[in-house]
Amino acid sequence: MNETIIYPILAIIVFIAYKKYTQYKVLKLVPSLLKQGGQIIDVRTKEEFTLSHKEGSINIPLESLKNRINELDNSKPIILCCASGSRSGLARRLLITKGFENVHNAGRWKSLLKF
Repeated sequence: MNETIIYPILAIIVFIAYKKYTQYKVLKLVPSLLKQGGQIIDVRTKEEFTLSHKEGSINIPLESLKNRINELDNSKPIILCCASGSRSGLARRLLITKGFENVHNAGRWKSLLKF
């Protein structure tokens, strides 16, 4: 195989593996984060959230997050979720730039159903 094809494919595989590993690490922390008063914030659209969601989670769609940031308690852990982990990853970066420190991307909201 040509090196110009192998390196991009390898980079994608490494990125996906890293994303899965970091989400796995966050999921192991969820029980402890919830005991600390953690808030589960689902950044999917209102329509997606209405169809199905984790009981007790709060819906703040990604596109509304910047305007609703004052609804979040920065003194408690924030656990973000969405459909795939992409939007919650963007939400995490946004919150960190706004001074939030204890912010975790749990990835798919369905992964939180066992907690």
